[in-house]
Amino acid sequence: MPKKEAPPPRPWTDELESDLRRILTVGEECITEKELKNLILLKGRGTEKYADDAAAAADNDGVRTTIATTNTSPVDLTPRIRLYDGFEPSGRMHIAQGLLKSVNVNKCTFDGTHSTFCFWVADWFALMNDKMGGDLQKIVIVGKYLIEVWKAAGMDLTNVEFRWASEEITNNAHVYWPIMLDVARRFNITRIKKCCQIMGRLEGNLTAAQVLYPLMQCTDVFFLKADICQLGVDQRKVNMLAREYCDAAKRRYKPVILSHHMLYGLKEGQEKMSKSDPDSAIFMEDTVEDVERKITKAYCPTQEKTVEGETAATPAANGDDAGKESMQLVTDNLKNPILDYVQHIVLSPPGATFTCATANAPDGHTYTEYNGVKEDFLKGDITPDQLKRALIDALNALLEPVRDHFANDETAKGLFEQVREFKRTTAPAAAATSEDAVPKVVRMDLVKEGVIPAGCHLVLAPLPTSNPTLQSAADILAKLKAAESDGTPKVLMLLDWTARVNSALDADLKTTSAYFSVLLASLRALDTYFHGEEGIMKNVTIVTQSEAILKDPSNYWISVINAGRHFTLDAVMGAGIGLGEGMKDAEGVGKVIGRLMMIADVLAVNPKSIALDAYVEDVGDDVAEGVASMSLEGDDGPAQSVEAHLIQQFYSTKLSHPALTSILPVPHLIHVTSGPKLALQLPRESAAHKQEIDEYFLVDDPKVHGKSKMKKAFCEPGNVDFCPPIELLAYFGGLDGGDNKEGVTIARSAENGGNITYTTKAAILQDFGSGALHPGDLKGVITGVMVDVLTKMSAEIKADGDAAKGVKALKAFEKKMAKQKKK
Repeated sequence: MPKKEAPPPRPWTDELESDLRRILTVGEECITEKELKNLILLKGRGTEKYADDAAAAADNDGVRTTIATTNTSPVDLTPRIRLYDGFEPSGRMHIAQGLLKSVNVNKCTFDGTHSTFCFWVADWFALMNDKMGGDLQKIVIVGKYLIEVWKAAGMDLTNVEFRWASEEITNNAHVYWPIMLDVARRFNITRIKKCCQIMGRLEGNLTAAQVLYPLMQCTDVFFLKADICQLGVDQRKVNMLAREYCDAAKRRYKPVILSHHMLYGLKEGQEKMSKSDPDSAIFMEDTVEDVERKITKAYCPTQEKTVEGETAATPAANGDDAGKESMQLVTDNLKNPILDYVQHIVLSPPGATFTCATANAPDGHTYTEYNGVKEDFLKGDITPDQLKRALIDALNALLEPVRDHFANDETAKGLFEQVREFKRTTAPAAAATSEDAVPKVVRMDLVKEGVIPAGCHLVLAPLPTSNPTLQSAADILAKLKAAESDGTPKVLMLLDWTARVNSALDADLKTTSAYFSVLLASLRALDTYFHGEEGIMKNVTIVTQSEAILKDPSNYWISVINAGRHFTLDAVMGAGIGLGEGMKDAEGVGKVIGRLMMIADVLAVNPKSIALDAYVEDVGDDVAEGVASMSLEGDDGPAQSVEAHLIQQFYSTKLSHPALTSILPVPHLIHVTSGPKLALQLPRESAAHKQEIDEYFLVDDPKVHGKSKMKKAFCEPGNVDFCPPIELLAYFGGLDGGDNKEGVTIARSAENGGNITYTTKAAILQDFGSGALHPGDLKGVITGVMVDVLTKMSAEIKADGDAAKGVKALKAFEKKMAKQKKK
């Protein structure tokens, strides 16, 4: 059938042009005007279609496209333009957030524009930051108080919705956190550091959690399905991150960035207002006397300063600290906060005027344009005192409706009284906290959730690869056997979300699941080979990380963020802890997130012991890719990997209070040094010569590879430092742990000394080193053993439907990636 012709483009009308021009006045910068125009054509005025069924107003994710909630109201069935901004309910609202935001929202949601402004109420983040004493109920009350401020300030709430992060993230954790992990895996540390301006931090002083915040704010954009990010210039870099993510993730539509101006602080040299300095800004709760005092004292220069080379804010050059950049996009050599208030607060609403005494009009001249005020001020026709007096009168006139609302509206009055009481009681309580107070530890509890038994032995599975090796399966089995006693319950955690944030298997969920299915089948096969039907795998609890997290996502991710707040970014990157240079800024930030998740995983399990790899210089890819490549020389010994260092430091500092050690005792950290070494070839320095398929046995190798790979295996006569056939024979022949009392018999001709039986690995090494045992005879016996091992592995995988499909999925993925490399 012939393709349907695309509908003709909508005509661009005067009304649409008016919507575009009005919305553009909100921002000091728009990225891009062309995209905004296309957005208005696609979703704006004139695209609405109505139905009588209110239930139709919800989209597939349950996000309402209109504010109407009654069955009798017509319901808009078409997508609306969605704008978003976020705020943390921290107790105070400055005048830009109150009055300027109200004006901007009204401009963006003007009648007929077909738009919705979504406020992301970041109560969850306020909770994490210990606002209002960490009491979520108080934080919610503060949020409701701020909404009342906006109502009183004249914000039209007809096309406004408030989404509470605490509810949305918790109820939609399966949607929110996978987006965040995908965002994180696509950027390096350098790029995320450039977003530090949203936290008011210099790059060198960042905690690890502060790289998580911009990732989450970027996630908010896509979780809320925002078409336009309408935030301040200080949020510009993270909003641009969202656009860059669209390129990386091949998303068709990028969010439009509409960045509003950042008001100067009232004191000299203040690029922006500060909530921590009450005199740096006018707040919505300020009295008439407060306004007069602050404006009277405010900085008010009368002449522009010309500084050679000074320009408005531009993206930081390589090596520059993003936290030091200006927050102004328009060059301003005057930087007069009084004029700034006149332009962006008083004259911002459509049709607004400003009346001020001048030399020619001592009783007051009424201005409708800001440029006229500035010109008269710079000429000296308006004195600083006259300008300040006029601004005081104008601000108090704008704030009076807010004061009246909180004086006369019972709901608003009650909220204000509660917030005022919170401020009075919370601060002293926080100040009174002593060193003896029990630290608050938020964590997911998988024992309480019934997922795992208490007092377990924990093993973390390695990150998945497209070619799971016999080495990786043997390593996991060795770690499981490292439990302090056979009766200790064992837990194997499959780190699928950690794999995703590290881009393992290109973050493909189905392929990751396929890997774990194959891995578990190979573990069962190995276990049966060594221990028969009563092997240890029958008593191992398998936990998939993502499924466990979704049991209690809020507490889990708070514990991740709290771990990040405890450590500097440099520490999590491994810098300055005596374990090499650590991560480079060019590396993916997902690795940082994965390390923080590891701490949260350990807290959630609360294990009696954890089995870790021993630290080895220049470990191979198979080990290096595993999260479990970490070790300690004992509970109190020096850490030998970054991951081990983080666990050690977190428990010794954050959880050292006596009241916590009984609940969260330090797990016994067991480093496994005697695990099998099953490599078939010497490490190859050049990537061009690497062939993983002949360096290791793969768990899904057909039995013929038992012969072909052993034939190629390194086996230099007399070399006992690296001899794969001996290692394989010792492991699979049961000679390492003395499990095989009968020993292994090597068949030889009479001329070569006849058959010989070995019961220890040491005896084989001695004969091979002396030349008494020939490489050909050694390879002959181990080839038979490996054919038998691979036959049993193959049978177990084929008997498991998921594992059998998993092998095919991994092969298909391997082919796909090979094709992409050729492009």
